[in-house]
Amino acid sequence: MNRIKYFCVILLLSVFSCISYAQQDTIAERVHLPNGWSLTPLGSSLPLGDLPLNIAVSPSKKLIAVTNNGQSNQTIQLIDAVRPGILSQVVIPKSWLGLVFSGDEKYLYASG
Repeated sequence: MNRIKYFCVILLLSVFSCISYAQQDTIAERVHLPNGWSLTPLGSSLPLGDLPLNIAVSPSKKLIAVTNNGQSNQTIQLIDAVRPGILSQVVIPKSWLGLVFSGDEKYLYASG
């Protein structure tokens, strides 16, 4: 009878450890790579567009601008760096690496 209790305790512990591992995997937002490895980001992440090539930080470090230069719609995203979130996204005809805020942060200049 003791063997059955021992077996049940081991079975329950293994089930609970599998459940807690699965929860940790979902909470950490693990990204699985094609080579079998996985990445677990330390902080939070934001969805960017296709092929982000350049990032510009405003002089006050409160805003971040990102150019997305891939095959789909090319965009510029404006991100709030204080409370991370996408503030605005504008579709543009073409863009490249040139991206800079004006000194007073009223304008964002981008080359295309």
